[in-house]
Amino acid sequence: MTEKNTSTNNMDDLSYVAAVDLGATNLRAGIVDEEGKILAFSQNEVKDLTNCMDIQLRISTMIKELTAETGISPKAIGISTAGPVDLKTGSVTGSPNMKCETIFLVKPLQEMFKIPVRMMTDCKAGALGEYHFGGAKDAAALVYLTFSTGIGAGVLERGRLFCGANGNASEAGHLLVDTTWDLPCGCGGTGHWEAYASGKGIPNFFRAWSLDRIEYDPKSMLNAGQILYAAEQGSPLFISFSDELAKINGRGLSSIIAAYNPDLIIMDGPIVRNYPSLIARKMTEHIDRYLPAPEIRISALEGKAPLLGASAAAFNAL
Repeated sequence: MTEKNTSTNNMDDLSYVAAVDLGATNLRAGIVDEEGKILAFSQNEVKDLTNCMDIQLRISTMIKELTAETGISPKAIGISTAGPVDLKTGSVTGSPNMKCETIFLVKPLQEMFKIPVRMMTDCKAGALGEYHFGGAKDAAALVYLTFSTGIGAGVLERGRLFCGANGNASEAGHLLVDTTWDLPCGCGGTGHWEAYASGKGIPNFFRAWSLDRIEYDPKSMLNAGQILYAAEQGSPLFISFSDELAKINGRGLSSIIAAYNPDLIIMDGPIVRNYPSLIARKMTEHIDRYLPAPEIRISALEGKAPLLGASAAAFNAL
């Protein structure tokens, strides 16, 4: 995968699509060719986007700017988004990590650009991205597992996505992993994996875990990066917490393996990419051995797997 920002006038427009990756923290867009090359790319934070119309407008503006930059009019749009989604209405509905209750995407963008639009959850797009552009085509059963603001998974069996009735299958972040702390999840449940091990959940878990430990001032609220960095630097308190976090992650990972029997798991997201030894490696020590452990590796697509998967979905629409 390569990325460039130069003008590409006089190219065959049939070879290019627009791809959008709408997350809880960032909104990304790109013009992508059939080989997964990103010819132009832009990224915005979404914290200031508080309603459906704001998000629609920002996405359309980004696509128009990239079109102007490259001189390419894309022939389809692929959207990767944090879920849950409703594929019948082409919308995001009740996402625990986004401010808008309902975000209509497919129909407004189709009407605006007069081209096909395809949408799926970000982790399903991530699985497609890894399959087509990340060297995972040999996997019989692939799980793409990401640790970001939330936790999610996408599953491919012999190249076919497992989607579920509404496009929301394999919502790994809402697997039950704990009944001791019973931490609340953004979806309204308790004890869910996302409430403990995501970028949003790690600070809450650390605070709950450390309340009875005199070495820590509970008034201080550290973010996930600060907590994991302290563990990486050798602080005994934070190392001890990372061991407890690894147990939680091991339960979630064991459930993934038991549910989907993958031969390959690709992990992604800033939590894993920035702290591979603390997160990916330590959780594997706590896998239940009911089924054989699959190959586990970290994505080499530099956080672009969902965007590239969205482009693959757009090309399929053509």
